[in-house]
Amino acid sequence: MSVTEVIKGILKDKNVTQVELAERTNVTKQNLSNKMNRDNFSTLELVEIADALEMQLLLKNTSDGKEYIIDYPEEQKGKPKRSRKSEE
Repeated sequence: MSVTEVIKGILKDKNVTQVELAERTNVTKQNLSNKMNRDNFSTLELVEIADALEMQLLLKNTSDGKEYIIDYPEEQKGKPKRSRKSEE
């Protein structure tokens, strides 16, 4: 199952629209739509989506079931993902 399929399933379960998710993660609805269509998210973006949906991003070891939560410091969350080049 792709990341986009998982996110769509969670949005449906939680009765949240993509527009609401975009607002909660401080991205434009077009940016989120593009990412969903390309199924292309950074780890930080996935953590921010998880936070917005009151969830956690984790990896689970299939052999022993141990779980590892992936998170970032708050000061790294919500920042623009690309820096603008200054005009010369």
